[in-house]
Amino acid sequence: METTTRVPEATTTTPRRGHPLLRRWPTLVGLACGGFILFTAEPWQAADFVTWGLPMLALAYLIFGAFRGELRGRGVLSLQGGTLAVYALLAVAAFAVAPDLGRYLVAAGWAAHAAWDYFHHRAGRVVPRWYAEWCISVDLLVAASVLVLPAAAGA
Repeated sequence: METTTRVPEATTTTPRRGHPLLRRWPTLVGLACGGFILFTAEPWQAADFVTWGLPMLALAYLIFGAFRGELRGRGVLSLQGGTLAVYALLAVAAFAVAPDLGRYLVAAGWAAHAAWDYFHHRAGRVVPRWYAEWCISVDLLVAASVLVLPAAAGA
């Protein structure tokens, strides 16, 4: 009686090339963009880009998702659309409340968007991973810029 032992096929993986920091190029570019925003920011006003940029970023997720065919899954479109609505309401609320509270709402929205980016980066869905990675660093630095500078007088 002859016994045979099956040897599993060896799998090879392609080694990552380049310096580890170069593989994080989206983060580096995001830090450069966010740092520019942080160091050139003016005192926050409700009509600033940082307020209306929140719903625009959520809209970018819908656009990316549509082009990538990622919105077809169960509940994906409603989740992305609902998030867009929340960020739009947050931007509108920043106009309706006292300037200091509006500033904190906008900063919280940017920080929450960084968490949203992290979720998408880990899931590898809706937006490209490089975009989510870039956006995390930009979002956190924009949130910091809103918090560091006081609201402009009469904001």
